[in-house]
Amino acid sequence: MINLDDQEKLKNLDKKNTYGSVEELSKQCVHAFEDAKKIKVDDSYKGINKIVMTGMGGSGLGARIIDGIFGLELKFPFFHLHDYDLPSWVDEKTLVVCSAFSGETEEPVQTAHQALKKGCKWMTIGSGGTIIELAKKYKVPYYHIIPTYNPSKQPRMAIGYSVVGQLMLVAKTGAIKFSKGEIDLLVKSMSKVVDDSKMSVKIDDNQAKQTALKMYKKNVIFVASRHLVGAAHTTKNQLNENSKNFSTIFEIPELNHHLMEGLRYPESNKKDMIFYFAESDLYPERIIKRYKITEDVVNQNGVGYVTYKPKSSDPLAQVFEYLQFGGYVSFYLSMLNGLDPAPIPWVDYFKVKLGQSLGQWK
Repeated sequence: MINLDDQEKLKNLDKKNTYGSVEELSKQCVHAFEDAKKIKVDDSYKGINKIVMTGMGGSGLGARIIDGIFGLELKFPFFHLHDYDLPSWVDEKTLVVCSAFSGETEEPVQTAHQALKKGCKWMTIGSGGTIIELAKKYKVPYYHIIPTYNPSKQPRMAIGYSVVGQLMLVAKTGAIKFSKGEIDLLVKSMSKVVDDSKMSVKIDDNQAKQTALKMYKKNVIFVASRHLVGAAHTTKNQLNENSKNFSTIFEIPELNHHLMEGLRYPESNKKDMIFYFAESDLYPERIIKRYKITEDVVNQNGVGYVTYKPKSSDPLAQVFEYLQFGGYVSFYLSMLNGLDPAPIPWVDYFKVKLGQSLGQWK
């Protein structure tokens, strides 16, 4: 097992500089804000009464995060889609945001064509390719990502571009509010995580390294609620793709109604499983209480767990604290597993067999 304090070995294993993409998350956010604020959105988009956001894998993570932050505040329905076909109820008052970092992912490309056919108000976000060319052809708003601060060029590591870009597009319709002040706050919240989690900080003082060590050789069960569900889902995806490690996600309070009874068997759960609880002082009091009891139940079943609690007093800043920390954890776990985090051979194999483009970054 690699020593996480041996910086030279870590850098040699990380051939595509995934670590650089983790460390520059805050720069992605600022860059996305500055570029996306220049986008012009026609006043006709202010008449929307429904939002559908489409995207797969890393390109679909922004929608999950936006749902977690703004879902309960929006005055009309918000739906994130990770499939080929738009719901039958979309119409000319539906905003459809189609996201594909590569620009070629077939599911959001198909939904863009459907949005056009159904007369929806639609937008796209990507780093080029078909998804951007469609927007240009039909003269609809789009955010063309220039991934300067994503040196690995992996879609899942372009979270700052994806989330902030999508936030800006939706904000320009008047459906949500998002400003430079919020960017400044989330950047400040991430900087502390970077200082505490970066490669040069030794294991004894580095919670991210400690968390990765506890996850090593374990199946990881993410648990989150409310505004942190999207961030936990993102980190779960990064563990799958960066660390090549099995992980899945459950939400409180839903899991309290079934999952706890599933901890007893197989008996190998005690050895092979670990829970990762996303705690927050911003959760409602009743949900905070559920976390303590759930952790007690997990412990009584002989299953290990770790926790992470963002420190910011703002929900969106907490999301980006969690994302920043989770990026480091997934990187360090990939190092423990002895793997370059960037390549995703089975996803690429699947796309080739399906006859789907791997995009411009391959």
